[in-house]
Amino acid sequence: MIAKQSIGKSFSGALNYNLKKMKSQDPKERAELLNTNFVSMDQSMIRKELAVMKALNPKLKRNTWHTSLNFAIGENISNDKMRFIAEDYLKQMGFDNNLHFIFRHHDTAHPHCHILALRNKFDGTVVSDSHNYQKSEAIIRKLENKYKLEKVKSSKHSKSKALNKDELEMIQRTGNPSNKLLLQEKVRDAIIHSRSMNEFIHQLESHGISVLFNQASTGRVSGITYMIPGFKIRGQALGNQFKFGSIIKEINYEQNRDGQAISQANSRTREKYDTGRETIQSRSDISLRINNDSSMFDGRKSKKNGRLSEDSLTGNRKQQETVDADQKGSKKNADDLDNGVSHDSR
Repeated sequence: MIAKQSIGKSFSGALNYNLKKMKSQDPKERAELLNTNFVSMDQSMIRKELAVMKALNPKLKRNTWHTSLNFAIGENISNDKMRFIAEDYLKQMGFDNNLHFIFRHHDTAHPHCHILALRNKFDGTVVSDSHNYQKSEAIIRKLENKYKLEKVKSSKHSKSKALNKDELEMIQRTGNPSNKLLLQEKVRDAIIHSRSMNEFIHQLESHGISVLFNQASTGRVSGITYMIPGFKIRGQALGNQFKFGSIIKEINYEQNRDGQAISQANSRTREKYDTGRETIQSRSDISLRINNDSSMFDGRKSKKNGRLSEDSLTGNRKQQETVDADQKGSKKNADDLDNGVSHDSR
């Protein structure tokens, strides 16, 4: 079992995310309420209870504890068993007298639940967030033995890159999953349901995910980037299991056979996002032009008063404006060359 924790400021935002999923028309996306100690599910009553608790600790800003418990793929966990485990985990983490919800989700290949709790207790004390990770890992190992659960690698060694603090707080604030989380789920499913590289590419594109492989002229592939509108991320940044080297250990891949399918996928991605190899040339051309024209900015001084001559300044401004315009025009097409995560405004 793996636990992923976050501490944020908006209990209502995190709650709304789960309540929305309870109303989903798609059974695979629908969430179930396993347990709560709130008096009512009525929104006005929930707000009143939250207001009472806030009055106990008005200076506590980061009052929301949101954790998901993730079980192994294929592990048979009934609702009752999952609830017992979640409640046990809650109490051992120190949440033995706190308002909370426990929801079960069905939107991934592995069984999992979300625990949402207030950090301040009914007596006004606050559950400490000191050494959260180490404490959680020790409890998880105990629960695996107690409930005879399949042992899963610790969160620290998980193949998926855990969401960072900002990403988790964005989910709590907006009620929407982050781009990284969405891609992890979709790419993971594509790996599971694909036998070949061609099937893998098709699975991703059918879910609106484009891929850009780092393919050399020899056909050798050394990396992969996943792209959706407004967001892109390298496989390594998404998580170890999403790197190209890891993917080809899970599906049947041959460089000579699959080279054309990869090249065609690259072409579709470049056409869709208006990117391409020519952007490398355009960016280097600009760089070269700036270097060659550096003499225009050599700070030549007027013999009369030691200041930059007016003619030189005027010429420099015009040249700089031309270079700036060229840079802006090519930047959009060169975005896919930046290595790393971008556009995620969570």
